[in-house]
Amino acid sequence: NTDASTIKCWSELLGYPCCEENNDYVYDHDSYGDWGFDFQKKEWCGLTPYEEPANDEVCWSENVGYPCCKGCIVYEVDEGGRWGYENKQWCGI
Repeated sequence: NTDASTIKCWSELLGYPCCEENNDYVYDHDSYGDWGFDFQKKEWCGLTPYEEPANDEVCWSENVGYPCCKGCIVYEVDEGGRWGYENKQWCGI
């Protein structure tokens, strides 16, 4: 379980390290942000900083009867938005 106070970039939530400061070239971009590649370690690394989700905003999924996710792993995407799965129920991201 990852402590949000120690997370530096989004990729850590997905099991990938953050890129070193001198490694800032974007090789790919997806719904989580920008990705670099560490050629010494031969692995992807995250470039997009982690920001704690704001709790003062209404999540889109609450309008259709589903809670907001605490995490950010996307399992499904439909016309409504991005969906996660937590506590044995679907939730909006």
